[in-house]
Amino acid sequence: MTGPYRILIIEDDPEHAELIRMGFRKHDEFFLDFAATGEDGLEMISQDRYDLISVDLVLPGIGGLDVLVRIRRLDPDIPVVMVSGHGTTEMVVVAFENRATKYVVKSLESFKSLPYVFENLIQEARFKISERQMRECIERSERIHRNIVENSLAGIYILQEGAFKLANPKLGDIFGCTADSLLGMPFWKLVKPDDIQCVSRLERDRQSSIPIFESKVARKDGTYRWIEFRTVPIEHEGQRAMLGNLLDITERKELEIKILRANRELEAMDRIAEICLSPHEDTDRMLTDLLTCVIAGVGGVDVGGIFLQEGSSLVLRALHGSVEILIEFIEDIQARGDLLGPAQSHQAKDGSERGWISAPVISREQRKGALVLACEEIECLPFLERASMRIGHLLDGSERSRSILSACAKADERGIAQNFIP
Repeated sequence: MTGPYRILIIEDDPEHAELIRMGFRKHDEFFLDFAATGEDGLEMISQDRYDLISVDLVLPGIGGLDVLVRIRRLDPDIPVVMVSGHGTTEMVVVAFENRATKYVVKSLESFKSLPYVFENLIQEARFKISERQMRECIERSERIHRNIVENSLAGIYILQEGAFKLANPKLGDIFGCTADSLLGMPFWKLVKPDDIQCVSRLERDRQSSIPIFESKVARKDGTYRWIEFRTVPIEHEGQRAMLGNLLDITERKELEIKILRANRELEAMDRIAEICLSPHEDTDRMLTDLLTCVIAGVGGVDVGGIFLQEGSSLVLRALHGSVEILIEFIEDIQARGDLLGPAQSHQAKDGSERGWISAPVISREQRKGALVLACEEIECLPFLERASMRIGHLLDGSERSRSILSACAKADERGIAQNFIP
Protein backbone atom coordinates (compact mmCIF):
# COMPACT_ATOMS: atom_id res chain seq x y z
CA MET A 1 0.00 0.00 0.00
CA THR A 2 0.95 3.61 -0.49
CA GLY A 3 -0.12 6.65 1.43
CA PRO A 4 -0.56 8.54 3.59
CA TYR A 5 -4.35 8.64 3.52
CA ARG A 6 -6.49 10.85 5.72
CA ILE A 7 -9.85 9.29 6.56
CA LEU A 8 -12.85 10.73 8.45
CA ILE A 9 -15.16 8.19 10.12
CA ILE A 10 -18.60 9.55 11.10
CA GLU A 11 -19.92 6.85 13.44
CA ASP A 12 -22.13 7.31 16.51
CA ASP A 13 -21.67 3.78 17.91
CA PRO A 14 -18.45 3.65 20.03
CA GLU A 15 -18.15 -0.14 19.67
CA HIS A 16 -18.35 0.04 15.90
CA ALA A 17 -15.88 2.90 15.90
CA GLU A 18 -13.47 0.79 17.92
CA LEU A 19 -13.86 -2.17 15.56
CA ILE A 20 -13.06 0.11 12.62
CA ARG A 21 -10.00 1.47 14.45
CA MET A 22 -8.79 -2.07 15.15
CA GLY A 23 -9.12 -2.97 11.45
CA PHE A 24 -6.63 -0.19 10.57
CA ARG A 25 -4.17 -0.93 13.40
CA LYS A 26 -1.69 -2.69 11.08
CA HIS A 27 -1.98 -0.05 8.35
CA ASP A 28 0.21 2.88 9.28
CA GLU A 29 -0.46 4.67 6.00
CA PHE A 30 -3.99 5.53 7.19
CA PHE A 31 -4.67 8.41 9.58
CA LEU A 32 -8.19 8.23 11.04
CA ASP A 33 -10.32 11.02 12.52
CA PHE A 34 -13.67 10.22 14.18
CA ALA A 35 -16.89 12.20 14.60
CA ALA A 36 -19.93 10.98 16.55
CA THR A 37 -22.52 13.21 14.85
CA GLY A 38 -23.23 14.53 11.39
CA GLU A 39 -22.80 18.10 12.60
CA ASP A 40 -19.35 17.38 14.05
CA GLY A 41 -18.34 15.57 10.88
CA LEU A 42 -19.40 18.46 8.61
CA GLU A 43 -17.51 20.89 10.84
CA MET A 44 -14.34 18.80 10.56
CA ILE A 45 -14.76 18.54 6.77
CA SER A 46 -14.96 22.33 6.51
CA GLN A 47 -11.68 22.70 8.40
CA ASP A 48 -9.53 19.85 7.03
CA ARG A 49 -9.01 18.00 3.79
CA TYR A 50 -9.69 14.25 3.69
CA ASP A 51 -9.02 11.56 1.10
CA LEU A 52 -12.18 9.59 2.01
CA ILE A 53 -15.18 9.91 4.31
CA SER A 54 -17.12 7.06 5.86
CA VAL A 55 -20.67 7.95 7.01
CA ASP A 56 -23.00 5.84 9.10
CA LEU A 57 -26.46 5.83 7.58
CA VAL A 58 -28.23 6.27 10.93
CA LEU A 59 -26.93 9.20 12.96
CA PRO A 60 -28.38 11.38 15.72
CA GLY A 61 -29.44 14.82 14.51
CA ILE A 62 -28.54 15.13 10.84
CA GLY A 63 -28.99 11.73 9.19
CA GLY A 64 -26.35 10.01 7.10
CA LEU A 65 -28.09 10.75 3.78
CA ASP A 66 -28.32 14.46 4.61
CA VAL A 67 -24.64 14.44 5.51
CA LEU A 68 -23.90 12.80 2.15
CA VAL A 69 -25.85 15.47 0.27
CA ARG A 70 -23.99 18.28 2.08
CA ILE A 71 -20.61 16.65 1.46
CA ARG A 72 -21.37 16.45 -2.25
CA ARG A 73 -22.11 20.18 -2.29
CA LEU A 74 -18.68 20.82 -0.82
CA ASP A 75 -16.70 18.27 -2.84
CA PRO A 76 -18.20 16.28 -5.75
CA ASP A 77 -15.08 14.09 -6.15
CA ILE A 78 -14.20 12.81 -2.67
CA PRO A 79 -15.09 9.13 -2.09
CA VAL A 80 -17.95 8.78 0.39
CA VAL A 81 -18.70 5.31 1.81
CA MET A 82 -22.13 4.77 3.35
CA VAL A 83 -22.05 2.27 6.22
CA SER A 84 -25.19 0.68 7.64
CA GLY A 85 -26.22 -2.22 9.82
CA HIS A 86 -28.88 -3.11 7.27
CA GLY A 87 -28.24 -3.67 3.58
CA THR A 88 -31.69 -3.42 2.11
CA THR A 89 -31.99 -2.85 -1.60
CA GLU A 90 -34.03 0.32 -1.07
CA MET A 91 -31.37 1.87 1.15
CA VAL A 92 -28.61 0.99 -1.33
CA VAL A 93 -30.54 2.59 -4.20
CA VAL A 94 -31.20 5.76 -2.19
CA ALA A 95 -27.53 5.99 -1.22
CA PHE A 96 -26.33 5.69 -4.80
CA GLU A 97 -28.99 8.12 -6.02
CA ASN A 98 -27.38 10.66 -3.69
CA ARG A 99 -23.99 9.87 -5.23
CA ALA A 100 -22.49 7.60 -2.60
CA THR A 101 -19.29 5.98 -3.82
CA LYS A 102 -19.88 2.63 -2.09
CA TYR A 103 -22.31 1.00 0.30
CA VAL A 104 -20.93 -1.28 3.07
CA VAL A 105 -22.97 -3.42 5.44
CA LYS A 106 -21.53 -3.53 8.95
CA SER A 107 -19.91 -6.82 9.93
CA LEU A 108 -16.67 -8.02 11.49
CA GLU A 109 -15.37 -9.13 8.08
CA SER A 110 -16.34 -5.87 6.38
CA PHE A 111 -14.53 -3.86 9.08
CA LYS A 112 -11.37 -5.92 8.47
CA SER A 113 -11.53 -5.31 4.71
CA LEU A 114 -12.09 -1.56 5.00
CA PRO A 115 -8.38 -0.62 4.54
CA TYR A 116 -8.29 -2.37 1.16
CA VAL A 117 -11.67 -1.05 0.12
CA PHE A 118 -10.75 2.49 1.13
CA GLU A 119 -7.39 2.43 -0.65
CA ASN A 120 -8.96 1.20 -3.88
CA LEU A 121 -11.63 3.88 -3.73
CA ILE A 122 -9.05 6.60 -3.04
CA GLN A 123 -6.81 5.46 -5.90
CA GLU A 124 -9.79 5.26 -8.25
CA ALA A 125 -10.92 8.76 -7.23
CA ARG A 126 -7.45 10.17 -7.73
CA PHE A 127 -7.24 8.53 -11.15
CA LYS A 128 -10.59 10.01 -12.16
CA ILE A 129 -9.55 13.45 -10.94
CA SER A 130 -6.25 13.20 -12.80
CA GLU A 131 -8.05 11.97 -15.92
CA ARG A 132 -10.55 14.83 -15.75
CA GLN A 133 -7.80 17.39 -15.20
CA MET A 134 -5.87 15.99 -18.15
CA ARG A 135 -9.00 16.06 -20.30
CA GLU A 136 -9.70 19.66 -19.24
CA CYS A 137 -6.09 20.55 -19.99
CA ILE A 138 -6.36 18.98 -23.45
CA GLU A 139 -9.66 20.74 -24.11
CA ARG A 140 -8.19 24.03 -22.93
CA SER A 141 -5.15 23.47 -25.13
CA GLU A 142 -7.41 22.65 -28.08
CA ARG A 143 -9.45 25.81 -27.48
CA ILE A 144 -6.28 27.89 -27.36
CA HIS A 145 -4.96 26.15 -30.48
CA ARG A 146 -8.28 26.65 -32.27
CA ASN A 147 -8.42 30.34 -31.31
CA ILE A 148 -4.83 30.86 -32.46
CA VAL A 149 -5.43 29.09 -35.77
CA GLU A 150 -8.80 30.71 -36.47
CA ASN A 151 -7.70 34.23 -35.52
CA SER A 152 -4.16 34.11 -36.86
CA LEU A 153 -3.02 36.94 -39.13
CA ALA A 154 -1.24 34.31 -41.24
CA GLY A 155 -2.76 31.56 -43.31
CA ILE A 156 -2.22 28.19 -41.61
CA TYR A 157 -2.68 24.88 -43.39
CA ILE A 158 -1.84 21.18 -43.35
CA LEU A 159 -1.10 19.35 -46.60
CA GLN A 160 -1.36 15.61 -46.98
CA GLU A 161 -0.65 13.88 -50.30
CA GLY A 162 -0.56 17.34 -51.89
CA ALA A 163 -4.08 18.37 -50.78
CA PHE A 164 -5.35 20.66 -48.02
CA LYS A 165 -6.41 18.78 -44.90
CA LEU A 166 -6.68 21.86 -42.69
CA ALA A 167 -7.10 25.51 -43.63
CA ASN A 168 -7.81 28.44 -41.35
CA PRO A 169 -10.09 31.39 -42.26
CA LYS A 170 -7.15 33.68 -43.08
CA LEU A 171 -5.93 31.24 -45.73
CA GLY A 172 -9.36 31.40 -47.33
CA ASP A 173 -9.27 35.22 -47.23
CA ILE A 174 -5.93 35.26 -49.03
CA PHE A 175 -7.21 33.00 -51.81
CA GLY A 176 -10.57 34.80 -51.96
CA CYS A 177 -12.73 31.87 -50.81
CA THR A 178 -13.88 30.06 -47.68
CA ALA A 179 -11.51 27.86 -45.73
CA ASP A 180 -13.85 24.87 -46.11
CA SER A 181 -13.79 25.15 -49.91
CA LEU A 182 -10.01 24.59 -49.83
CA LEU A 183 -10.23 21.23 -48.04
CA GLY A 184 -9.33 18.41 -50.39
CA MET A 185 -8.10 20.81 -53.08
CA PRO A 186 -4.60 20.14 -54.48
CA PHE A 187 -2.05 22.73 -53.40
CA TRP A 188 -0.65 23.07 -56.92
CA LYS A 189 -4.06 24.11 -58.22
CA LEU A 190 -3.55 27.41 -56.43
CA VAL A 191 0.23 27.69 -56.37
CA LYS A 192 1.93 26.63 -59.60
CA PRO A 193 5.42 25.13 -59.19
CA ASP A 194 6.83 27.34 -61.94
CA ASP A 195 5.72 30.45 -60.03
CA ILE A 196 7.56 29.56 -56.82
CA GLN A 197 10.72 31.50 -56.10
CA CYS A 198 12.83 29.75 -53.48
CA VAL A 199 14.60 32.41 -51.46
CA SER A 200 18.05 31.52 -50.20
CA ARG A 201 18.31 31.04 -46.45
CA LEU A 202 21.49 33.10 -46.43
CA GLU A 203 19.53 36.06 -47.75
CA ARG A 204 16.68 35.91 -45.24
CA ASP A 205 17.30 34.13 -41.97
CA ARG A 206 20.59 32.43 -41.23
CA GLN A 207 19.40 31.13 -37.86
CA SER A 208 16.57 28.97 -39.24
CA SER A 209 16.72 25.85 -41.38
CA ILE A 210 13.14 26.27 -42.64
CA PRO A 211 13.15 27.49 -46.26
CA ILE A 212 11.04 30.46 -47.33
CA PHE A 213 9.18 30.49 -50.62
CA GLU A 214 7.51 33.29 -52.55
CA SER A 215 4.87 32.82 -55.20
CA LYS A 216 2.28 34.67 -57.23
CA VAL A 217 -1.08 32.93 -56.76
CA ALA A 218 -4.43 33.18 -58.52
CA ARG A 219 -7.53 34.02 -56.48
CA LYS A 220 -11.05 32.82 -57.14
CA ASP A 221 -12.03 36.22 -58.55
CA GLY A 222 -9.23 36.07 -61.15
CA THR A 223 -6.94 38.54 -59.40
CA TYR A 224 -3.42 37.70 -58.24
CA ARG A 225 -1.70 38.01 -54.88
CA TRP A 226 1.90 37.58 -53.79
CA ILE A 227 2.43 35.17 -50.89
CA GLU A 228 5.31 34.07 -48.70
CA PHE A 229 5.11 30.63 -47.11
CA ARG A 230 7.11 28.12 -45.09
CA THR A 231 6.51 24.41 -44.52
CA VAL A 232 7.76 21.79 -42.06
CA PRO A 233 7.10 18.02 -42.06
CA ILE A 234 4.76 16.73 -39.34
CA GLU A 235 2.64 13.68 -38.56
CA HIS A 236 -1.10 14.20 -38.97
CA GLU A 237 -3.60 11.46 -38.07
CA GLY A 238 -0.83 8.88 -38.19
CA GLN A 239 0.46 9.87 -41.62
CA ARG A 240 3.19 12.15 -42.94
CA ALA A 241 2.00 15.68 -43.70
CA MET A 242 3.28 19.22 -44.16
CA LEU A 243 2.42 22.08 -41.84
CA GLY A 244 2.70 25.51 -43.41
CA ASN A 245 2.00 29.15 -42.71
CA LEU A 246 1.39 31.71 -45.40
CA LEU A 247 1.52 35.51 -45.48
CA ASP A 248 0.01 37.90 -47.99
CA ILE A 249 2.99 40.05 -49.05
CA THR A 250 1.32 41.66 -52.07
CA GLU A 251 1.80 45.24 -50.92
CA ARG A 252 5.44 44.68 -50.00
CA LYS A 253 6.16 42.69 -53.16
CA GLU A 254 4.54 45.24 -55.49
CA LEU A 255 6.57 48.01 -53.86
CA GLU A 256 9.70 45.88 -54.21
CA ILE A 257 8.92 45.29 -57.90
CA LYS A 258 8.37 49.02 -58.45
CA ILE A 259 11.71 49.84 -56.82
CA LEU A 260 13.55 47.21 -58.88
CA ARG A 261 11.83 48.42 -62.05
CA ALA A 262 12.67 52.06 -61.28
CA ASN A 263 16.34 51.19 -60.64
CA ARG A 264 16.48 49.13 -63.83
CA GLU A 265 14.88 51.90 -65.88
CA LEU A 266 17.16 54.52 -64.35
CA GLU A 267 20.26 52.50 -65.22
CA ALA A 268 18.97 52.00 -68.76
CA MET A 269 18.29 55.73 -69.21
CA ASP A 270 21.82 56.48 -67.99
CA ARG A 271 23.24 54.12 -70.63
CA ILE A 272 21.02 55.73 -73.30
CA ALA A 273 22.32 59.14 -72.22
CA GLU A 274 25.91 57.91 -72.59
CA ILE A 275 25.13 56.81 -76.14
CA CYS A 276 23.58 60.21 -76.85
CA LEU A 277 26.78 61.94 -75.71
CA SER A 278 29.03 59.71 -77.82
CA PRO A 279 29.52 60.35 -81.57
CA HIS A 280 28.10 57.65 -83.84
CA GLU A 281 28.73 57.44 -87.54
CA ASP A 282 26.82 54.15 -87.98
CA THR A 283 23.13 54.83 -87.33
CA ASP A 284 22.10 51.16 -87.39
CA ARG A 285 24.77 50.24 -84.84
CA MET A 286 23.64 53.14 -82.67
CA LEU A 287 19.98 52.03 -82.87
CA THR A 288 20.96 48.45 -81.99
CA ASP A 289 22.82 49.69 -78.91
CA LEU A 290 19.82 51.82 -77.94
CA LEU A 291 17.45 48.87 -78.33
CA THR A 292 19.72 46.77 -76.11
CA CYS A 293 19.55 49.46 -73.42
CA VAL A 294 15.77 49.69 -73.66
CA ILE A 295 15.38 45.91 -73.35
CA ALA A 296 17.64 45.92 -70.26
CA GLY A 297 15.40 48.59 -68.74
CA VAL A 298 12.17 46.67 -69.37
CA GLY A 299 13.08 43.06 -68.58
CA GLY A 300 11.36 39.93 -69.84
CA VAL A 301 11.37 41.09 -73.48
CA ASP A 302 10.75 38.36 -76.09
CA VAL A 303 10.79 40.45 -79.23
CA GLY A 304 11.67 44.06 -79.94
CA GLY A 305 12.57 46.41 -82.71
CA ILE A 306 13.11 50.01 -83.81
CA PHE A 307 11.43 51.07 -87.06
CA LEU A 308 12.17 54.26 -88.99
CA GLN A 309 9.96 55.70 -91.65
CA GLU A 310 11.49 55.85 -95.11
CA GLY A 311 9.09 57.29 -97.62
CA SER A 312 5.71 55.67 -97.01
CA SER A 313 7.10 52.52 -95.37
CA LEU A 314 8.46 51.56 -91.97
CA VAL A 315 11.89 49.94 -92.18
CA LEU A 316 13.27 47.73 -89.40
CA ARG A 317 16.61 49.22 -88.30
CA ALA A 318 17.26 47.31 -85.03
CA LEU A 319 16.02 43.88 -83.94
CA HIS A 320 15.83 41.67 -80.86
CA GLY A 321 14.30 38.19 -81.06
CA SER A 322 12.25 36.68 -83.88
CA VAL A 323 11.90 38.88 -86.95
CA GLU A 324 8.94 36.78 -88.18
CA ILE A 325 6.90 37.43 -85.00
CA LEU A 326 7.78 41.12 -85.07
CA ILE A 327 6.89 41.65 -88.73
CA GLU A 328 3.62 39.74 -88.34
CA PHE A 329 2.65 41.98 -85.47
CA ILE A 330 3.72 45.16 -87.29
CA GLU A 331 1.71 44.27 -90.38
CA ASP A 332 -1.37 43.72 -88.24
CA ILE A 333 -0.88 47.03 -86.43
CA GLN A 334 -0.18 48.92 -89.66
CA ALA A 335 -3.44 47.59 -91.06
CA ARG A 336 -5.16 49.44 -88.24
CA GLY A 337 -2.97 52.49 -88.72
CA ASP A 338 -2.09 53.12 -85.06
CA LEU A 339 1.60 52.16 -84.76
CA LEU A 340 2.78 55.78 -85.02
CA GLY A 341 0.13 56.93 -82.59
CA PRO A 342 0.69 57.73 -78.90
CA ALA A 343 2.52 55.30 -76.63
CA GLN A 344 0.14 52.42 -76.00
CA SER A 345 -0.32 48.70 -75.46
CA HIS A 346 -1.65 46.35 -78.14
CA GLN A 347 -3.38 43.00 -78.17
CA ALA A 348 -1.72 40.37 -80.34
CA LYS A 349 -3.82 39.19 -83.27
CA ASP A 350 -3.22 35.52 -82.45
CA GLY A 351 -4.72 36.00 -78.98
CA SER A 352 -1.52 34.93 -77.19
CA GLU A 353 -0.64 36.15 -73.70
CA ARG A 354 2.29 38.15 -75.10
CA GLY A 355 1.87 41.85 -74.31
CA TRP A 356 2.89 44.37 -76.99
CA ILE A 357 3.74 48.00 -76.34
CA SER A 358 4.86 50.74 -78.70
CA ALA A 359 5.94 54.36 -78.56
CA PRO A 360 6.55 56.79 -81.44
CA VAL A 361 10.07 58.02 -82.26
CA ILE A 362 9.73 61.77 -82.73
CA SER A 363 12.47 63.80 -84.42
CA ARG A 364 12.12 67.51 -85.17
CA GLU A 365 8.52 67.34 -83.94
CA GLN A 366 7.68 64.73 -86.56
CA ARG A 367 6.91 61.03 -86.04
CA LYS A 368 9.85 59.35 -87.73
CA GLY A 369 9.37 55.79 -86.51
CA ALA A 370 8.36 53.55 -83.63
CA LEU A 371 9.88 51.54 -80.80
CA VAL A 372 8.05 48.20 -80.34
CA LEU A 373 8.44 45.53 -77.66
CA ALA A 374 6.74 42.25 -76.73
CA CYS A 375 7.17 41.82 -72.97
CA GLU A 376 5.65 40.62 -69.71
CA GLU A 377 5.38 44.04 -68.07
CA ILE A 378 3.11 46.48 -69.87
CA GLU A 379 3.50 48.74 -66.82
CA CYS A 380 6.80 49.90 -68.34
CA LEU A 381 4.97 51.94 -71.03
CA PRO A 382 5.97 55.32 -69.49
CA PHE A 383 9.63 54.23 -69.57
CA LEU A 384 9.28 53.18 -73.22
CA GLU A 385 7.85 56.60 -74.06
CA ARG A 386 10.77 58.37 -72.38
CA ALA A 387 13.27 56.09 -74.12
CA SER A 388 11.69 56.72 -77.54
CA MET A 389 11.94 60.47 -76.92
CA ARG A 390 15.67 60.08 -76.22
CA ILE A 391 16.05 58.06 -79.42
CA GLY A 392 14.26 60.83 -81.33
CA HIS A 393 16.56 63.47 -79.86
CA LEU A 394 19.57 61.36 -80.76
CA LEU A 395 18.38 60.96 -84.35
CA ASP A 396 17.75 64.70 -84.49
CA GLY A 397 21.28 65.35 -83.25
CA SER A 398 22.74 62.88 -85.74
CA GLU A 399 20.96 64.63 -88.60
CA ARG A 400 22.29 68.00 -87.46
CA SER A 401 25.78 66.56 -87.22
CA ARG A 402 25.56 65.13 -90.70
CA SER A 403 24.25 68.47 -92.03
CA ILE A 404 27.13 70.35 -90.41
CA LEU A 405 29.68 67.86 -91.71
CA SER A 406 28.16 68.08 -95.19
CA ALA A 407 28.23 71.89 -95.10
CA CYS A 408 31.84 71.87 -93.95
CA ALA A 409 32.79 69.46 -96.70
CA LYS A 410 31.14 71.67 -99.33
CA ALA A 411 32.87 74.75 -97.92
CA ASP A 412 36.19 72.99 -98.08
CA GLU A 413 35.53 72.04 -101.70
CA ARG A 414 34.71 75.66 -102.61
CA GLY A 415 37.87 76.90 -100.90
CA ILE A 416 40.05 74.44 -102.77
CA ALA A 417 38.44 75.40 -106.08
CA GLN A 418 39.03 79.11 -105.47
CA ASN A 419 42.72 78.45 -104.80
CA PHE A 420 43.08 77.04 -108.32
CA ILE A 421 41.30 79.95 -110.14
CA PRO A 422 43.96 81.75 -112.28
